[in-house]
Amino acid sequence: MAGRRPGNRRKAPAAVKESINLLLPNYLRDSMPWKVDVPKSDDVYFERMSKAMFSAGLNWKMVDNKWPNFRKAFDGFSMGKVAKFDENDVRRLMADAGIVRNEKKIRATIFNAQEALRLKKEYGSFERFIKSFHGAHDGAIYEITQRFRHVGPSSSRTFMWMVGTKLTPTAEEKAWIESHNRRGKKKEATKE
Repeated sequence: MAGRRPGNRRKAPAAVKESINLLLPNYLRDSMPWKVDVPKSDDVYFERMSKAMFSAGLNWKMVDNKWPNFRKAFDGFSMGKVAKFDENDVRRLMADAGIVRNEKKIRATIFNAQEALRLKKEYGSFERFIKSFHGAHDGAIYEITQRFRHVGPSSSRTFMWMVGTKLTPTAEEKAWIESHNRRGKKKEATKE
C-alpha cells in the first residue's frame, strides 16, 4: 500500500456509493442526497449526467451543496441554451466561485449538451435512448462513455442510477457493500 498515509481508508470507486443505493445499510443510504427517479424531461437527464460528471473525483456532498449555483450558472441545464455557450461563457463559468471551476468539465458540459441534442434527434428522447438497450445496462454505459465527454464508466453508472435504472452491482461494488455492512453492524453494536 505504498503512497497511503496511515489511517486512510481505500477510496471506493466513484460510482459505488451512488449506483447501489438500495443495497446499502440505512446509515449510508440516508446520507445520499441525489434523486433516483426517472426524469420528466431530457433537460433533467442532461442535468443529472452533468452532476455525475462534476461529482467524479470530488466530494459529492460538496457538489450537491453547490448545485443550486450550477443550475443558475448553466441556465437551468437547458440543453438548447448550454449547447450555445461560447468562450465568453467558459470564462464566466471559470470565474464563478459558486461552482466547481474545472475547465475540462465545463467544456465537456457544453459538448455534452450538443451531443444530448443529437441523441434526442436520433432517438426522440434520452429515455428512449436508454430503453433502446433493452436492459443491457453495460451496453448503455459503454455507449454513454463513447458519446459524451468526461463521462467514464463510473460516472456513467452513477448517471444511470440517478435516472432510476436498477443496476446489478459489480464484484467491486459487492465487496464495498459487504465491508460497509460489516462496519455498520459494528457501529450499531457499539450503540447498544
